[in-house]
Amino acid sequence: MTIKELEKCNPSHFYDMKTQLKDYVYKNAMESLEKGKINRSQIKTVQQLKERQSYIRERFIESLGGLPSSTTPLNPQITGQVQGNGFKIEKVVYESRPNCFVTANLYIPDNLDRPGAAVLFLCGHDPLAKHSMGYQKVCQYLVKSGLIVLAQDPIGQGERFSYYENGEEVVRQGTTEHTYAGFQCLATGYPSARYFLHDAIRSIDYLISRPEVDSSKIGVTGNSGGGTQTSMLMLCDDRIKAFAPGTFITSYEENMMTGVPQDAEQNWPGLMQYGFDHEDILLAVAPKPVAVLAVKYDFFPIEGTRRTVESAKKYWELYGKKENLYYIEDPSRHSYSVNLAKFASRFFCHALDAGSNIPLAENRSTSIKLFEPSDLWCISSGQISDEKYGCFFIYHENLKKVNQLQRERNEHEDLIKKEVAYNWLKEKVFYKRQPCQNNLRDIAEYEYGDLNIKSYIWRSQERVMNHCLAFKHKNVESKGIPAVIAVWDGGTTELEKHIHWIEDNCIKGKTVFVLNTSGVGAIAPYPFGTRGINEVFGTIYKLGDDLIRQGDSICALRTYDVLRMVDVLQEFEGVDAENISVYAYGNQGIYAQLATFIDPRIKLISIERSIPTFSDWVGRRYYDIVDTMSIVLPEVLQYFDIDELQKWLQQEGRKESER
Repeated sequence: MTIKELEKCNPSHFYDMKTQLKDYVYKNAMESLEKGKINRSQIKTVQQLKERQSYIRERFIESLGGLPSSTTPLNPQITGQVQGNGFKIEKVVYESRPNCFVTANLYIPDNLDRPGAAVLFLCGHDPLAKHSMGYQKVCQYLVKSGLIVLAQDPIGQGERFSYYENGEEVVRQGTTEHTYAGFQCLATGYPSARYFLHDAIRSIDYLISRPEVDSSKIGVTGNSGGGTQTSMLMLCDDRIKAFAPGTFITSYEENMMTGVPQDAEQNWPGLMQYGFDHEDILLAVAPKPVAVLAVKYDFFPIEGTRRTVESAKKYWELYGKKENLYYIEDPSRHSYSVNLAKFASRFFCHALDAGSNIPLAENRSTSIKLFEPSDLWCISSGQISDEKYGCFFIYHENLKKVNQLQRERNEHEDLIKKEVAYNWLKEKVFYKRQPCQNNLRDIAEYEYGDLNIKSYIWRSQERVMNHCLAFKHKNVESKGIPAVIAVWDGGTTELEKHIHWIEDNCIKGKTVFVLNTSGVGAIAPYPFGTRGINEVFGTIYKLGDDLIRQGDSICALRTYDVLRMVDVLQEFEGVDAENISVYAYGNQGIYAQLATFIDPRIKLISIERSIPTFSDWVGRRYYDIVDTMSIVLPEVLQYFDIDELQKWLQQEGRKESER
């Protein structure tokens, strides 16, 4: 048998394991969601509703690592103005945090004679954001209804590209950029969503600061990613009086089942473990006026939207204000359609009592005259980084957190830090695992040169199986053999580049177990969508995203798999259970390093071509994003880094010098 043939060896002839990772992730999610349904079903009084609102708000803000300070000056600048038909647009730049510049357009109706109602408009993932034709149209419907409108660019869109150098995008704007920075934020425990949300909070601050705005009459709307941002404000900002989240509200269950991934700011880590679902977004603001804007042909499943809105009605009924929950469903695809824009205009005029002095416009499409996008730029070049040298984006803010956390870790005595790190890591690795008998199966046998090879599968958890190929030299006795567990990217599908290492260890009298942890190598899942399994927004990304939402991670799960391999070897015929080592190679070798720290049964670890530290890749402005979901361990830098873990293993005499 050739190496290439060995790499194709697959346990599917014996047991189809390719759905198990997905089934595991979805099953755990459904259990958490069911807990939320039970808790919400017990809300029978206004007081119980208020308790749920408070609980969800606290858990939400906690999931974001808290919120940045809102006490810093906005330092607003008006960089220009254009006149529309019945309104003007001011081009505004302000600082949500020091050196973090927000670009926005402020639409002000002509002939205002007193402070008026205002709406914050939050953009979805259109590259042009506030000055895109579609979003201009929505803002004009709103302003022509007599509403002041502040349309703000999100991070990574419009005039706020984060990785823009010499007139080019080094990292693609929008969802790719959001996720690129978002991965790095997870390691610090300060997810990127906190920065999107805080920008929106500071935009409310800016609206309130304007003399034209009645601060008691502020609403917020947006669709898609703007619906996400609107939803986040619903969970934490009491100053807002009315909300119109668009083309986002559905249910986690329905959304999960689509197999469609979301980008980083749409994941609020760990919140699902408390039973959180989209219904909680709505109940968070009851009995305030809310209009859920939906389209029938959305990739956010309409079935979830309908059920969530229907179920949420009872919270408004508790207050005797069922008329304050509105729902519109437009027969169109994913967009802030004209019908939604017209409905939102009428909704805000009514909810914010804004229609008494200025009659609602007829809102015909022909009355809308759009501007060239560049006419609405706040910056002459169209990118804030061209003008504001040294301006901050998410990467820079997260890097400050990396350095802060390192300083904080260094303040603690080493033994205390090690104990805290151990306890935290063990809790994460064993979180929600389902112990069971491993039921080892010997399912196939092969030969390669002087090596005998066997294929094994076993249960790592209930209905979650792992696989390995075990290599042993033909001339080595079958009793008391040292075992080495090999963990690297691709598992048994990447044997060729490691075959010399395998042969060398087998010649030395060891049995080499090349491990496929969950979703790796021969037990990689069936692909979702059109992306490669390990690509950004591919299958592992999607399932890892779902796990992070539950308070878990691919990294923690696969580390548990390594520990279960150690369990298997305790009773493995011919293996010396007192002489188990691991070989950690490449990015996924991190699972072996974490497992060694947890489990003293692993006597020695050899590390090759590992990422030097979590801080190393988190601290880089540019890095290779492929398969990053596999190594993300949320909050890890609050407790330890890889170099600290390796130092502790070295002190215990359990780490070889790194190659």
